[in-house]
Amino acid sequence: MSMATTHRPKVYFTQSVMQNPTGTDMSPHVALKVLQAAERHNFTVVEDDIFCDLQVKTTPGLATLDQLDRVIYVRIFSKTLSGSLRVGFVACSQKVANELADIKMLTSITTSPFTERLIYLMLVDGHYRKYLSRLHERLGEARINVVRAFERIGLELFAEPAGGMFVWARFPHLDDSLALTGASQRDGIMLAPGTVFRPHLERSPWIRFNIAVCEDTRVQHWLQRQAADKAA
Repeated sequence: MSMATTHRPKVYFTQSVMQNPTGTDMSPHVALKVLQAAERHNFTVVEDDIFCDLQVKTTPGLATLDQLDRVIYVRIFSKTLSGSLRVGFVACSQKVANELADIKMLTSITTSPFTERLIYLMLVDGHYRKYLSRLHERLGEARINVVRAFERIGLELFAEPAGGMFVWARFPHLDDSLALTGASQRDGIMLAPGTVFRPHLERSPWIRFNIAVCEDTRVQHWLQRQAADKAA
């Protein structure tokens, strides 16, 4: 955590589960180092846990390990249910909660009572748990199909994700994926180049693939053609 010494941050935003774009989870060893750095350099950690419900096997996150001492835990439901349901919650210390409540009253006042009630009923009635079970099954099948297809095409995976909707992969010997993703967009295929996930938009060979999109054989055939062109 030498960067913490150099930049002296006040707040550190991170995703410890199903990290976007890599789809990987933070290991307990790394999580401990983050919390130790927060204590040593006196900064707050915001754990943006928006993909946690896509995790098949749950692992303890930063908020659990920290017991909400220096961690503010943020979670929403729009990634699993609908982007129109802008409902979430924050778990934090009482002092921080009071300050956030004041800010909320000054800015947005309140969220929609209807959507809040809808989410509440889905949670307490067990519908959400059953829905997640079906969603995990569908995503699991799609993820296996996409990973195997990528292996046949010759794409290099950063890591084989255990859950979630993203695969972080690259074409070997490709230094910058921006031109490739531009070509895909012209052909009606939306891919996310690695450069958009870099702090200063540095070049990156990596691409974030959404498995829901990449299960489409038309996308796989397009990637296969790109691989053949680069091998020629």
